[in-house]
Amino acid sequence: MEASLYYSSKGPENATAFVNGRVYTMDDAQPWVEAFIVNPDGKFEAVGSNEEIKIIAKKRGLVQYQLQEKFVMPGIHDAHTHLLAAGCQRTGEAHVGWDSTDKTLASNIKSASCACAFSNVMGNWIIGNFYQASNFADGIPDRKYLDELYPNDPVIVREISCHRILMNSAGLREMGIDDDVKDPPGGFFFRRPDGTLTGEIVEAATTPIWRGLPRTPLSYAKTVIEFAMSECHRYGITSVQEASANTVYLHAVRELEAENRLPLNIHTHIVAAPEKAHEREESLAALLNVAEAFESKHVHTSFVKFFLDGAPLPPQSTQCDLNDHGAPDAKHLLLSYDKLLEQVLKYDARNMTCKIHAAGEGSLRLALDAYEAVRKNNPNGPKHEVAHCNAVHPGM
Repeated sequence: MEASLYYSSKGPENATAFVNGRVYTMDDAQPWVEAFIVNPDGKFEAVGSNEEIKIIAKKRGLVQYQLQEKFVMPGIHDAHTHLLAAGCQRTGEAHVGWDSTDKTLASNIKSASCACAFSNVMGNWIIGNFYQASNFADGIPDRKYLDELYPNDPVIVREISCHRILMNSAGLREMGIDDDVKDPPGGFFFRRPDGTLTGEIVEAATTPIWRGLPRTPLSYAKTVIEFAMSECHRYGITSVQEASANTVYLHAVRELEAENRLPLNIHTHIVAAPEKAHEREESLAALLNVAEAFESKHVHTSFVKFFLDGAPLPPQSTQCDLNDHGAPDAKHLLLSYDKLLEQVLKYDARNMTCKIHAAGEGSLRLALDAYEAVRKNNPNGPKHEVAHCNAVHPGM
């Protein structure tokens, strides 16, 4: 017999029958079954009793996998992830421990920095995570706690919210930051009583610092995203919404998809405004204009992200709350309402789902106001989302 040139593992005979399980389906009409069939593309073809599925499997000559009474459920969808950022933190940064204090922070960095799976991914910079301000003397992180062990090597340590950082003196010098630096809109530099910098930098003031670091190599981005996906699978997560996608991220997942190394559904919320770490707003706008080019089997790019305020964590919270007059306090707004509305109108018209980071009650009201105005303009447009909406009340 002549050998076929088109022998393939994608034919229907390559489906697999899974039997003898305890399978929760999430289907109210049939919440529990014993068995199911999955086709070569990973899609469910049939669910039912052992007897029903075995009859189908025998008729089609399918391989049967014995679940041995194991519990099976649908994959979990995580609505807010940071695969690239979290992957970088876990594989290429020094884990100092959340209990690090002013007395232990530097030594914890010293002992942990050599334990990273990947070192020197940011050149000569040492990156650590995460510190809590409340663990420092008087609740004030200061670069002096880093300078003794790191007088020459530039160091950045992330705070647990990732909305602020602590830098040592060498890091400030390398970035050209001195005591005369001005606070940018939506961010600020902490200062000592004498006006000198403590080294702690918040919100928008961190953006040029992250952009001043070496660009993440695409090969490394792919590696850490694969690591983050494996962590998702450990917890049963098979579908995610990436909360802060950028150009490097989309190129990485596109290559992973082409290499058949992307076993996760990813909905990429591409940042529109304000400009975030490592990428300018104009570049992000250009990326959004070609987002469809990155669509694939597992990558869905019709999602946009906006950051309206900061983080609701003491002692220096940066979320936008209400002022004494019951209006949103503009001090902590990262975007004006007019710009937010203009942008949401733009992407709503393109049928793209918008997600607005709103951590305070003031920013939440502005987000809901924007969505209300957009929906009046386009009643049948896409559903939109609010992230970190801890101030939502049932009546709203």
